[in-house]
Amino acid sequence: MNITNWLLLQVKPKQETRALENLQRQGGECYCPQICIEKLSRGKRIQAEEALFPGYLFINVQPERNGLTYTNIRSSRGVSKIVSFGAEPIKVPETLIAQIKHREQADSIGILAKDLPQAGDNINITEGPFRGLKAVFSHTDGIQRSIVLINLLNQQAPTSLANTQIKKLA
Repeated sequence: MNITNWLLLQVKPKQETRALENLQRQGGECYCPQICIEKLSRGKRIQAEEALFPGYLFINVQPERNGLTYTNIRSSRGVSKIVSFGAEPIKVPETLIAQIKHREQADSIGILAKDLPQAGDNINITEGPFRGLKAVFSHTDGIQRSIVLINLLNQQAPTSLANTQIKKLA
């Protein structure tokens, strides 16, 4: 029987990868959920992967299987501390880890961006500062964004919105 004992670790700033690699080298089963985001780099919009929970990662502690103890974990490079309430480390349920992994996979294969409208379709903006306005779908802009044409002052102004902010009108 494989009993899981997932703990939450706080890592040093911007050292999720370093802590993950060091713990895996010691035989630990670690998990640092990643999310694909768009950000500006030198004036250009690029796709980048970042930690979903910056400064934290999960580890499955099984001392009888991998020999990792709390002391080994705390003293690993990049690790700041084991998150705990009082003296007792927080145990993260396996079901939560499975849900995060499922959501991460769904996001990476684009399930969240399916059913996008076609060029010329009328859409409704459901979130953000333009919420409630009607617009015309122009084209996709990367994996998670789209260009829509909003009618402002009798002119169609192109605007980039997240795919989650728009919905095709029936």
